[in-house]
Amino acid sequence: PTHISMRQSTHIWQRVYALACNSASVSRSSSSSSSSSSCKPANIWCVGLNYAEHVKELGSVAATNNPLIFLKAGSSMLANGAELLLPSWSENVHHEVELAIEVDANLQPVRGAVSLDLTARDVQTQLKKAGWPWTLAKSFPGSTPVGTPFSLTGLDVQKLELRLTVNGAVRQQSSTALMLFDVKTLLKYIKDHLPVVPGDLVLTGTPHGVSALSPGDKLVAEVLSADGKVLSEGSWQVVRR
Repeated sequence: PTHISMRQSTHIWQRVYALACNSASVSRSSSSSSSSSSCKPANIWCVGLNYAEHVKELGSVAATNNPLIFLKAGSSMLANGAELLLPSWSENVHHEVELAIEVDANLQPVRGAVSLDLTARDVQTQLKKAGWPWTLAKSFPGSTPVGTPFSLTGLDVQKLELRLTVNGAVRQQSSTALMLFDVKTLLKYIKDHLPVVPGDLVLTGTPHGVSALSPGDKLVAEVLSADGKVLSEGSWQVVRR
């Protein structure tokens, strides 16, 4: 059998990522989705309980030594402007607005975007009680809406603001300065312990204010700079069939 080293594997992924995203960029040139991400990530690495007020509202306990990491399928990503379809098997899907970070071919942070980590809270509660993984509650189709990307060059990611409105009313609003584990620490921990590949997304946790979605809701999520400029925006209409 042929054995592939970690360095060779990373190099292969770099080539695959470059080819896939270049191809997607070409195909986008004649479409109206030029502001969307280049291609769907292989993995979406997520951070739980990374804002103290969110920990409090869930009645949970914050991680202390290391961040809490879980995985969502890259195929759960939902494009900006698409319909947000609630799963038929959950009656309590919550929104969780987050800063998403994309890593480049060298696994360095290159772009950011606003994102939602949708959570079937009723299902998650049942899974927690049974001691089972959260995958069903977190990684259903369309459970990771992602807004327009922005370059991280010259930006302090710990001085950004997250905001989510539902039907025009603010549901979540907070600063990335309030993260319990900052972005640099999160990226190092995830890359040191997990098989991150080029193009992966890292969702850095949600602030307080999570609540249930209903059919007909109109969501607008944003990442803003320290001076109030909108860096990333995403909007989705909630439906149930």
